[in-house]
Amino acid sequence: MPSYEEPDDPPVFGRGVRQTMASMGVCSAVIGIATVAWPDKSLGAVGNLFMFSLLCNAVTLAAVAFGSRLGRFPRALLGLAAVVSLVTATLCFRAGNWTLLLAMWLGLAWSVRGIAHAVAGVWDDDEVTGSGRQELFGLVTLTAGLVIAIAPFDSIEALAAAAGCCMTVFGVLEVWTAVRSPLAVSSGFDGSLSPDDHLTSVIANAGGSGGRTRE
Repeated sequence: MPSYEEPDDPPVFGRGVRQTMASMGVCSAVIGIATVAWPDKSLGAVGNLFMFSLLCNAVTLAAVAFGSRLGRFPRALLGLAAVVSLVTATLCFRAGNWTLLLAMWLGLAWSVRGIAHAVAGVWDDDEVTGSGRQELFGLVTLTAGLVIAIAPFDSIEALAAAAGCCMTVFGVLEVWTAVRSPLAVSSGFDGSLSPDDHLTSVIANAGGSGGRTRE
């Protein structure tokens, strides 16, 4: 696969991208849990939760598209997926009383995101953390989107349960991707450094863009 970085260049995910991805992952997981646990579910409430989840997706995808060091083609795909998430978030807000329409917009956004994610993982597999798992993440997102879009949900409770569980899983995987990125690992986010050593490493790297240390 093509590589877009020299050995001493900064990692593909800079600090801002990792922090945004982790924050939006936490938000997505919380929204997913709220979607499952929300009492007396209504189409309006669930539609609003879907909208917020898709807005989080759009922020994550835009951060990776504009702030990462992936190739131009995968970044363009991720940028397109961010636009689709933003548009479908608006459509979810205006879905009215149609459960299947709400499911279709959510499934469409996830399907586009899954395709873009899988292609980005394949295209820049040497640059993306856990590239094989990232490709699998994209395929799982695509599958979940297709299932949500075409499954004949006959109640808002069933749709909320299925979509909420998927949102929670996606959020956890986003946090995992951010925490396990090369810069995060080298900075001690994986628990290999003591708190004092981690703080020293962060301070030492604060003035730069998070580049790799020369041998």
